[in-house]
Amino acid sequence: MSVSIDIDHVVKKYGSNTVINGLSLSVKPGEFFTLLGPSGCGKTTLLRMIIGFNSIEGGTISVGGRVMNDVSPDKRNMGMVFQNYAIFPHMSVRDNVAFGLRMRNILEKDIEERVDHMLKVVKIDHLKDRMPVALSGGQQQRVALARAIVIRPEVLLMDEPLSNLDAKLRIEMRSAIKQIQKKVDITTVYVTHDQEEALAVSDRIAVMNGGIIQQIGKPADIYKRPANVFVSTFIGLSNLLDGRVHGSGSSRRVSFDGTSYETVMDNLSAEAKDKEPVILSVRPEEFDIHTDGGTAGIRGEIVSSIFLGLTTHYFIHLENGKDIEVLETREDHDIIPDGSVVTLTVKPRFINVFHKASGTSLIEGEPS
Repeated sequence: MSVSIDIDHVVKKYGSNTVINGLSLSVKPGEFFTLLGPSGCGKTTLLRMIIGFNSIEGGTISVGGRVMNDVSPDKRNMGMVFQNYAIFPHMSVRDNVAFGLRMRNILEKDIEERVDHMLKVVKIDHLKDRMPVALSGGQQQRVALARAIVIRPEVLLMDEPLSNLDAKLRIEMRSAIKQIQKKVDITTVYVTHDQEEALAVSDRIAVMNGGIIQQIGKPADIYKRPANVFVSTFIGLSNLLDGRVHGSGSSRRVSFDGTSYETVMDNLSAEAKDKEPVILSVRPEEFDIHTDGGTAGIRGEIVSSIFLGLTTHYFIHLENGKDIEVLETREDHDIIPDGSVVTLTVKPRFINVFHKASGTSLIEGEPS
């Protein structure tokens, strides 16, 4: 049965340096929960606190209702998959996966059954007699995953497990990890700095920066409605433009600085005041490109473009001096030549508006 993980106001210090100060979050039973953020943001530190490799200077970490602060790592019943796989080079695949079971004095007959079953789950049962040197990176990662899961841990922890693989293999393995996690129904905490990877595998994501949780939510919610400017720029690509709020009530509008273009916004929060300067976040796919010259909007010039099959990415220099990226998905149109003058409009229900000073969201309601 899956367990929950509850982290309540935890503190981590290295000497006089506080890395994590009062962080709280909860992971649901059976959930695939990802800690996402740039290098040095505290995500691996927090993961090591969960498994017991790092001490806790304040707060509590509970698993299934049991406080783990003073429980040694070998008594926490957790499995760990490391960035460098950490499989034993002198042991076969079978013996690597069996190692944790032997340390727990499981009967050899039961070990054989459980190892054979787990090798089938991770789809490397045909490699059970090979040595690690004869395995590809993806195969070694499956060995590490099988070894972590075969002990039937309450919690599976994964620290940048795909970072050493090439791009194609990363995509293949992230799909495999997600499928295996759901099949064994184990509460999983996954650490990565790769936002695309996090979006692909997670049930929920906690975006971290500077030891602080910036936002927790489902991948689509975080992408569509980031809580602040940092999340907006870290998850996916966002074009940040200066703007201003106009009007009050349901008739409020936002204008784009350096242009005559403005658009009606029906989802601004009450905190957005008339004449207030704001930051407008528009993702590349949230622009529409017009070449007819008669549309009111933001004028710019095509600097260059990249054709990627179903989509074309345009790099555009705006009349207000900003450089932006726009993604076009229409298949029945020719690529717009470099040097062409175009007009851009935005899809107002998709764009995000942030407070100029604090960088926090001024959008209310759920993402559409």
